[in-house]
Amino acid sequence: MSSFDFNHLRCFVAVAEELNFRRAADRLNMTQPPLTRQIQLLEQRTGLKLLDRNTRQVRLTPAGADFLNSATDILERAERAVLSARQAERGETGAVVLGFVPSAAITFVPHIVAAVARDRPGASFRPTEMMSYEIIEGLRSGRLDFGLTRSESPAPEIESVRVVSEPFLLAAPSDHPLARKTPVRIADLNGVDFLGYSDERGGFLRNVQSAVFAAMDVRPNIRHEVSQTQTIIGLVAQRLGVALVPASASGMHLPGVVFCETDLPDRFRSTLYLASVPRRHTALHSAVRDTVIRTMAAL
Repeated sequence: MSSFDFNHLRCFVAVAEELNFRRAADRLNMTQPPLTRQIQLLEQRTGLKLLDRNTRQVRLTPAGADFLNSATDILERAERAVLSARQAERGETGAVVLGFVPSAAITFVPHIVAAVARDRPGASFRPTEMMSYEIIEGLRSGRLDFGLTRSESPAPEIESVRVVSEPFLLAAPSDHPLARKTPVRIADLNGVDFLGYSDERGGFLRNVQSAVFAAMDVRPNIRHEVSQTQTIIGLVAQRLGVALVPASASGMHLPGVVFCETDLPDRFRSTLYLASVPRRHTALHSAVRDTVIRTMAAL
């Protein structure tokens, strides 16, 4: 059997639905002789008699009726394929995976997810909580499209754009003596029960915490060290100590916890970077990147 093309199928479907060559030709914006030739070629190439026709009427043969269903399905699927490809080309559809550090989950990630859903409703957007080193590995391997990390990536192929620079606040039980001071002096943390970030998984926030204490010559009484900001705030709510946390952590609103400004120098700030590999960017990636940067700037 010789091959046939989409034009043959379109011509056949028009005739099969109209059961009239003149009306089918008008529908296709062509004259009858070329339309008749297309039907003849299709029947030759399929080896099937698809239409019974005489000077008075046109009817589908049993083979033609069955072929009509398949031809219609083929044309509809082809149209959907073209539409899908055009949407992908415009960045309207596709899949994007974002890795993010846990401390970004409190305030930033929910706003990002909502913004992408609004701007690109046809896209699949999957945020995944990870540690910073896992995000860098995921970007390198192609498992991730974007990452929210606390520091810039040293990898030359990865682009890092700072999207957040926020101060640290002191999280304290509402009845703690330091909760009544505004701003809280970092020097007042000397000897105070303190909840910090762990050395093993605290990452960037642990490094900032250590740098603050070294630079300000402060030695609090560190009672517990954990990796997640959410856990630290929970411990503060249990009156186990105070903590220095990114300002965005104040969005947790746990009963009994207050967040106070401090006199911490401006060089000690909590940052977030949007990391990606530019050479892999598609139209969708570029659109999502713009949405993330715009959303973070508005917070």
